[in-house]
Amino acid sequence: MMQRFILIIILSSLVISSCGPQDPKIQYSELVRSERAKNIRVDSIFFGYYFGMPRREFYERSWTLNKEGKVMDGVNNLFIQYSLRKNELRDSGSMNFFPDFHQDKIFKMRTEFAYDDWAPWNKSRFSDSLLPDVLNFFKDWYPGGNPFITITDSTRGTIHVKVDGNRRILIGKFDERLVKAEITDLTVEDALLKASRNEPR
Repeated sequence: MMQRFILIIILSSLVISSCGPQDPKIQYSELVRSERAKNIRVDSIFFGYYFGMPRREFYERSWTLNKEGKVMDGVNNLFIQYSLRKNELRDSGSMNFFPDFHQDKIFKMRTEFAYDDWAPWNKSRFSDSLLPDVLNFFKDWYPGGNPFITITDSTRGTIHVKVDGNRRILIGKFDERLVKAEITDLTVEDALLKASRNEPR
């Protein structure tokens, strides 16, 4: 699902706020191209994880964080969970995360955010309210570099993108409960896309 989520950014007709009449797909491409041309690597993710971290080191780091009480087993034991406090979001919530690996090294970190007291009848805890909280949370975690670009997509609603060097952060509402974010090494993603185009059909 998140792969489709990314492709929507690149392939759909988008309207970027404060960008004027230029085609938003071109603006996004120009942002990525200008950042990649700087040949600056920004490999930090969070909690000591980084792009290129070997799989074994990832598990060792996660085990250390777990022993320190900073993270715990997440959803269905398929994620790692970090509990968010009220000073990090408007109310207590959780971030579940797990990386994608290429050649046994991290190149993408997937995250899911939700309020702890979400319920179908509790409209104030829907992802519409959570999205700006998560955006502010990421702005605190990643204060430098380029600002987030706000995008309005007819299918997904409001999406926020930040590109610094090879690192792209993508934040968007997934459903009524979840906000998802991806932190991706564009260098690896570009190589994977090129390889997929060259595969025999």
